[in-house]
Amino acid sequence: MNSTIEIARSRFLVGIILMLLVAIAGCGGGDEQAQQGTPGGNTADAPASDRPGPTPETAGHPGTTIAGVTYSVPSNWQDIGPTGMRQAQYRLGPVDGDSAEGEVNVFYFGPTSGGGVEANLSRWIGQMTLPDGGDPAAAAERSTFTADGMPGHVVALNGSYKSGGGRPMGGDGEILEGYRLVGVVVEGPEGSVFFKLTGPEATARAMEGDLLTMVKAAHK
Repeated sequence: MNSTIEIARSRFLVGIILMLLVAIAGCGGGDEQAQQGTPGGNTADAPASDRPGPTPETAGHPGTTIAGVTYSVPSNWQDIGPTGMRQAQYRLGPVDGDSAEGEVNVFYFGPTSGGGVEANLSRWIGQMTLPDGGDPAAAAERSTFTADGMPGHVVALNGSYKSGGGRPMGGDGEILEGYRLVGVVVEGPEGSVFFKLTGPEATARAMEGDLLTMVKAAHK
């Protein structure tokens, strides 16, 4: 008889304990669900006004790093993505009066590949011819800069551009009149990074200022 009473009491106590555990779990789960689903929280469903705004470093395209050189791409450039030997490609639609877009292609060939700085600057100049038959090397605009201790070199030239026909640094291809070429070499910590801008003159000039601002603000 006593055993039967003890068993009943034990079952009763176990039942009460289980009920308390269920109640406690229910309260905890409800708080967690409320926190996760609260409108205006730091979630993808938060109102736009409550989300962090872009900083100057993250506005437009996020920072890009190639061979230890980090730069921020202008927000009005279209990012085409890498392909083949091109580590990055950017485009800007033609400005009024031009029929083709401008393009900036970025190359990196390794710490000791791609030739020297002067060899590549000369190669770029050699892809242009002048309407009057003059010497492109004499007409080319040259300048230098330093970005976070990294030497930078710029060459720019107007004329007829011999497109590369798919070759990364240029070569024989279609002759495009009324073009502008701006080439930039940044001597980065892992080797030189090459930025090549080409396009109809007005469109190329529309990209040129942003390109130079971008590379001069680059950092390791």
